[in-house]
Amino acid sequence: MDNTYPAKLLLLGEHTILRGSRALAVPFPSRYCYWVQREAEAPDAALLSFATYLSTNFPTEFAHQRLYSDVHQGWRLASTIPVGYGLGSSGAVCLAVFDRYATARGRARAAERPKAFFAQMENYFHGNSSGTDPLIAYLGEAICLHSDGHYDTVALPSWPAEWTLFLLDTQQPRQTGPLVQYFTERYDTEPSFRAAVDQQWITATELGITAWLAGDWNGMAQAFAQISTFQLTQLPPMVLPELRHDWTKGLANQRFSLKICGAGGGGYCLGLTQDWPATQVLLAAWPCEVLALP
Repeated sequence: MDNTYPAKLLLLGEHTILRGSRALAVPFPSRYCYWVQREAEAPDAALLSFATYLSTNFPTEFAHQRLYSDVHQGWRLASTIPVGYGLGSSGAVCLAVFDRYATARGRARAAERPKAFFAQMENYFHGNSSGTDPLIAYLGEAICLHSDGHYDTVALPSWPAEWTLFLLDTQQPRQTGPLVQYFTERYDTEPSFRAAVDQQWITATELGITAWLAGDWNGMAQAFAQISTFQLTQLPPMVLPELRHDWTKGLANQRFSLKICGAGGGGYCLGLTQDWPATQVLLAAWPCEVLALP
């Protein structure tokens, strides 16, 4: 049980994919879960509950007795994925259980319709999952998601040396549900907000994804800054109050741009800069790390 099961990062398309845009997402292997055995501890109750769900909903797709037996012998999942950061921790759990315990029938079903298969697995955690997070971990590739539910695997161009993509840790977990509800309710009930999203946020997201996939880094950076400005000015709950000053300063002096990474309101923010040393100084109050992409 030496394998690791990665988190995921949503690079572009947060929220807007719910109302018509594409989204670009990648595995995030520096955050992962993995199997460990701790025989001195009581069996993991959450994992046993998940096993019961699988035995009911996937009667022939998993080796249920072996899973129950291993959990009672102290096997459990440890994780470096922070909870409440939108990194797909439950998706990584799904893949870990699938990798270890799926039967030949389960693997065949997953290979045939992976998104639907993993959505049904992840429904245990979210009630109505899209299956996207475990799908990204399962494929191990970048994917472009479409608002109608289908997806394409994509090859990202080599990241240019003159640009730095980084994560800023707000050190504040958040809940996705209320933020998604905030966005969808405003979009569906406020015509002016809907028009702004369509004309600014969705347009910039589409341009950013097209530019990213084409290796047009200046075009991608322009779209990234447009998204950053929209989120700062139009989505107050999604930008932490204590981060607003630095976010604004980065845009004003054109040193860096920040955007929410997932639902917003905490967790990670994604940043882009051509001057990483200066950006580190300007964001010294926040833990930041360079994001390595192919």
